Amino acid sequence: MARGRGWSIAGRAILVQLAAVLVIGGAIALLLVLDARRGADEDAAELSLAICETIAVDPAVLAALDGPDPTAALQPFALGVVAEDRVDFVTIMSPDGIRYTHPDEAEIGRPFRGTIDAAQRGGSITETYTGTLGPSVRAVVPIERDGELLGIVSAGVTTDRVSTQVLPRLPFVALVAVLVVAIGGLAAWLTGREVRRATGRLSGAELQNMVQFYESVLHAVREGVVLTDGTRRILLYNDEAADLLGLPPAPERPQPRTAAELGIEGPVRAILDTGRRAVEEAHSAAGRVLLVNQEAAAPPGGAPGTGGGSAVMTLRDQSELQHLVGELESVRTMTDALRAQAHEHANTLHTIVSLLELGRTAEAVELVASASRAGQQLTDAVLGRVEDPVLAALLLGKSAQAAERGIELRVESAPAASLPLPPAAIVSILGNLLDNAIEAALRGPAPRAVVLRIRDEGGRIGIEIEDSGPGVAPELDPAEGGDPFLAGATSKRGDAAAGGEHGIGLAVVRALVEAEGGEVGFLPGRPTRVLVSLPSGGAP
Repeated sequence: MARGRGWSIAGRAILVQLAAVLVIGGAIALLLVLDARRGADEDAAELSLAICETIAVDPAVLAALDGPDPTAALQPFALGVVAEDRVDFVTIMSPDGIRYTHPDEAEIGRPFRGTIDAAQRGGSITETYTGTLGPSVRAVVPIERDGELLGIVSAGVTTDRVSTQVLPRLPFVALVAVLVVAIGGLAAWLTGREVRRATGRLSGAELQNMVQFYESVLHAVREGVVLTDGTRRILLYNDEAADLLGLPPAPERPQPRTAAELGIEGPVRAILDTGRRAVEEAHSAAGRVLLVNQEAAAPPGGAPGTGGGSAVMTLRDQSELQHLVGELESVRTMTDALRAQAHEHANTLHTIVSLLELGRTAEAVELVASASRAGQQLTDAVLGRVEDPVLAALLLGKSAQAAERGIELRVESAPAASLPLPPAAIVSILGNLLDNAIEAALRGPAPRAVVLRIRDEGGRIGIEIEDSGPGVAPELDPAEGGDPFLAGATSKRGDAAAGGEHGIGLAVVRALVEAEGGEVGFLPGRPTRVLVSLPSGGAP
């Protein structure tokens, strides 16, 4: 049990319980012995009192007290009562307490050792007193006739005899004590088995070290971790979770609290309150975009999902990732635009070279001027309507992409339009929405087009993207109860041409828009239109 490294928790639990059982059993035995002794004392007092009261009304005793020599008549009588009635002495005395009788004749004529005041006043008492025969339980009763005190009688049982009367009760006391110890020992063994099942053979120091180690790991990991119990109360969260959810630092001894009590709002609170399973879901909380996972905790030896309602949530901050994704998207967009332009310029250059070789110089010059005017017109059209350089660069790249795929991208906005968004959010939100719109337009009939509209709606900025595609898939249509912005929701699953997994872009868009205090959704009817509404001053 100890294995050379201290007692295990189960062993200590058994030891403590066995010690407690032994103490309780001993205490019960002692109480039973004391109760038996008290009962024996009460029996002796009742016997002594009954004998004294009987002697006090005996006519022979009354007559002897009137005679010239009470001792001669009463001593044989007293010794006879002692022999017959299980008492150790019967002392009959004068009203002043001078003995007429005593088991030891040498004590006759001497004062009685005991309390006689009550008897002299006509009352009876019982007491435990140490007399000539040692400690005894005795009764003292007055002997009266017609209200006249003729004498006093006392009878008693020595404590040694009282103790011998307790002995027959000791087997019962021992049996009770053994039963208590046996039941307590069985309970201790069962408790130790359950503790051993929960803690193995770990000692207290090892378990404490393990808990400290796990707590250190919990607070050191760079993911937010939130633990909830079966009543959906938060038991523990680490430092990263406190930072991501805007919570105060976790106390050393946290008290279970609900998400509402901690001030957690939005989708993350809903997931915590319901305890539902969540896999790589993007949600906004405390101004951040979080990737949320939640699984039911498994009990020791159990399968995942059988934790009785407790759950573990992990949170990853996607804000930095979205920033990097935004920068990567900007680079990718510009790369695609440059590739498309390079391809177009190569075709144009080959044509110009051929025209020059054929001596068609005028046509070559006209082709160069036309190509230059087209590129400049696209640039002027975008820059004339968009002030933000990040948005302008994104739209130039997307325009080139769309043109290469046979789609016209039109921008309709007020002059010098800008968006109340960080650059990374602009790239992620508009990049994802324009990519979806271009892919949708490719599946629609000709002419294929995508229209971006940016409007000032009085305190809010509206971004509307319209495409000529076939519309939202029925299973994702909000009018049919679908949610195209849910993580993993896509109409392109299994589309080999699309390549890779889908259903993340729109979820990221919603998380980013909500993080900025805005709203996003599909407008009813045809053509397909997505509307993003943002506060003109940015996130509240």
